[in-house]
Amino acid sequence: MPQNAVISEREWARVLARHMANQLQEAARTVPELGLTQVQVVALRAAFENTLVTNMGCEVPTDQPPA
Repeated sequence: MPQNAVISEREWARVLARHMANQLQEAARTVPELGLTQVQVVALRAAFENTLVTNMGCEVPTDQPPA
């Protein structure tokens, strides 16, 4: 597989992971009994995105929010 194809697939995976992670954040906001603070929801979204990116074979993104 050409190097450009690998780079393109990794970038596609990152975009997909971000999109899916943002959906998790939106879903969490619709569950009032969940009881998470906004900071916790953002941290959960970031952790979920990192997990997705890692599982898709890409490196973990460096733009993680502070703990």
